[in-house]
Amino acid sequence: MTDIYMFDDADIKDKVKELKKELKQLRQEKDRGQLDLTKVIEMQEKEIDILKGQIDIKELEIEMLKKKHEL
Repeated sequence: MTDIYMFDDADIKDKVKELKKELKQLRQEKDRGQLDLTKVIEMQEKEIDILKGQIDIKELEIEMLKKKHEL
């Protein structure tokens, strides 16, 4: 006798409902995870832009100091 015959129709239907519910939850968690990753990437891109701006400012300051010392 195989395992299939150990369940009646009600048990099988309940198990299918339970598995569908778990699958739905997993999909929602995956979607939430993707959104979280997108937010992290956006924050990192903003931080990179800020750091690039700070580098540009420092390079400008260096150039201004060089010119000041040349005079």
